[in-house]
Amino acid sequence: MLKYEEIAHKISNLLENEVYSAGDRLPNIEHLKTEYHVSKSTVIKALEILEKNGYIYQSRGSGIFVRSPKREGYINLFTSNGFTEDLKNHEITSRVIEVCEIAKPDAVVRKQLHLTEEEAVYYVKRIRYIDQAVLCIEEAYFSRKLVPYMSGEIAKGSIFKYIEENLKINIGYSDIYFHVDTLNEEEAAILNQSSGAPTLRYEQVFYTKTGVPFDYSQIVFEKTNAKFYIPSIK
Repeated sequence: MLKYEEIAHKISNLLENEVYSAGDRLPNIEHLKTEYHVSKSTVIKALEILEKNGYIYQSRGSGIFVRSPKREGYINLFTSNGFTEDLKNHEITSRVIEVCEIAKPDAVVRKQLHLTEEEAVYYVKRIRYIDQAVLCIEEAYFSRKLVPYMSGEIAKGSIFKYIEENLKINIGYSDIYFHVDTLNEEEAAILNQSSGAPTLRYEQVFYTKTGVPFDYSQIVFEKTNAKFYIPSIK
């Protein structure tokens, strides 16, 4: 964990433990710099993470204010932590349907992951559950350049935790695209809905902190658990 991430984690713990309440003003940057014995730039980066995660709101000339906590069960579209971290107060589990290597992925996958025709990917298909209820069907493609090994055992848990802790890849940001569509027969059977029922399709590309794409995911959400949260940043 980088120093600014460590500071952000410490402050977020204070907020989650209600040391500060919604509407409270946090100490200013100079105070935080002294308290945590870090540089001003480190504090600024930590505050950027907290703002992106919906913990605080920064108003130039007025200060740093604590936001109301997000509702439980909602996924923050501004974060790139994966479901397990974003829904950490819930039980997130997975049933793995398939894990395999694809030597020659199709043109869509190659474009999203910036691959040549000779570069392979790992394909993972799994059903994600929140508190034992179906959350979504997820199909993900991982560039073998960055993720050289994948297995069913890894896919049962948090793949991002494996990528960060075992492969030492620093996950940066993501691009998200979603639209309303209808379920096909296979999806409807898994989600216990009717074929042709409306659904939310969600595509996401995850990048390292140096801007290299490593994961392209296509996700279909179960309608009652498709809950999203966007903390606005001025």
